[in-house]
Amino acid sequence: MGNEHEHSGVSLGEDHQKMWDQILAELEPLVEGGGLSQAIERLSAALKMMGEGEETAALRARVVSRRGECLLDVDEPQAAYEDAQQALALGLKGVDIYALAGWSCYALEKPTRAREYFDQALVDAPDDVSLLTGRALSFIDLEHFDQARADLSHALRLDEENAELLSMRGEVHLRLRDLEGATKDLKKAVALAPSEPDYCLALARLYLAKGKIDQALAVVDGALVEDEEIALEAHLLRSHLHLLSGQVGAARADAIRASNLFPDEAFAFVQLAHVQLTQGKLALAKTAAERAVLLDPSLPDAYMVRGAARQMDGDADGAKRDFKRASRAPVELPVFLLGPAHHLTEGAGMGLDASLLELLAQQGGAGGFDPGTFDPADFAKAFGQGAMPGAGAIPGGMNPLKMLEKVFDDSGNLRGPFKPIFEMAFKNAPKIMENLPPGMLGDLDQEQLDKLDLSNLSSEEIQERMREFYQMMKSGAGPFDDDGEDPET
Repeated sequence: MGNEHEHSGVSLGEDHQKMWDQILAELEPLVEGGGLSQAIERLSAALKMMGEGEETAALRARVVSRRGECLLDVDEPQAAYEDAQQALALGLKGVDIYALAGWSCYALEKPTRAREYFDQALVDAPDDVSLLTGRALSFIDLEHFDQARADLSHALRLDEENAELLSMRGEVHLRLRDLEGATKDLKKAVALAPSEPDYCLALARLYLAKGKIDQALAVVDGALVEDEEIALEAHLLRSHLHLLSGQVGAARADAIRASNLFPDEAFAFVQLAHVQLTQGKLALAKTAAERAVLLDPSLPDAYMVRGAARQMDGDADGAKRDFKRASRAPVELPVFLLGPAHHLTEGAGMGLDASLLELLAQQGGAGGFDPGTFDPADFAKAFGQGAMPGAGAIPGGMNPLKMLEKVFDDSGNLRGPFKPIFEMAFKNAPKIMENLPPGMLGDLDQEQLDKLDLSNLSSEEIQERMREFYQMMKSGAGPFDDDGEDPET
């Protein structure tokens, strides 16, 4: 900002104009040298010397306005807004004072008021890119995405190589479900500023929402900047992408790195627990989940992964307590990972539905999770562990075949992220079965359970067994005939 436009409403006499020019001359080296605090002190001292008489009102309005701009630059929006209001009350009008009031209100999370001030400023400066950007941001906060896109498009016609504006419009396109427009803008933003982690993260999220895992992995590296807040999101997103592509070791490495870089962030340990669950490392998963609970006792994801580890380890009571606690609010990690692109996955199964995290989040189905009717065995059913005829309905009214379609591709092969899950499940099948209620065992008796030994199957054999199971389920047949015996034995 800073006096780019003429003020109106009050005029300065010759003597006051000289005083104002002198004040500006003294401020310039302070502001350029980063001495904003000294500039604020100088302006405050000048105001005290002027007193509060009517004869100095016009000069005081300019001094107060300039101090407000400095206060906004040092992140004191409330004080800046108070100065803007004082300057307006003293009769100062014009683009700069309305801009100061608008940006102050935006920083104070008052988007409606901010938009009104930007409206006033844009009357006299309709092609000011900064003002168009401010009003667009206010529209975004108000969820008026069409108006935000219009302002950003106007600004981009004036500054078409502005990567920040392109990234902003790309995310607005996402809100409006315009994936083509979002992809075009975000790709151009990354091309213009490949070292800007925000733009890389936004594009990677978009690719994930579109189910393009390889493209997301290719671009997310640009967001992995250490010692920046965005790095946590980027590391966890890449961990999740590796998990979706079946690279469990790489997923774990990223989750460990995130927990080392950000030891006080609960999300890092939720993701670490998530990956360790996928690997069947139950003790390590519980340790990571315990850390997440300790860091953020209000985070439902922490209780969900700890409950999952407890259930898979046979602690049904502990799992039930954790799932009940987790049910108090929606899980938050998917929103953290996807940001503005998260709404694209809701009900559409785009990107997140093929992971352990999404199965946890969807456990209650469309109707939500009801702890009053929850049986810890539901968790095993949700993962296909013991989900066979006679085992009861999938929780929340979920269609078993629909769930299986998330696990198998069109050829009947296990999708990448599920291979390690089922290897763990087969290895631990006897223990898992022992912890299921009798009602879930169908016609299996204890003698058949005692003979159950799947621990020595290779990955290829597991894949083949599961393919047969999927094809059988699609055909409507059951794994056991009427007398409870395997038809092939």
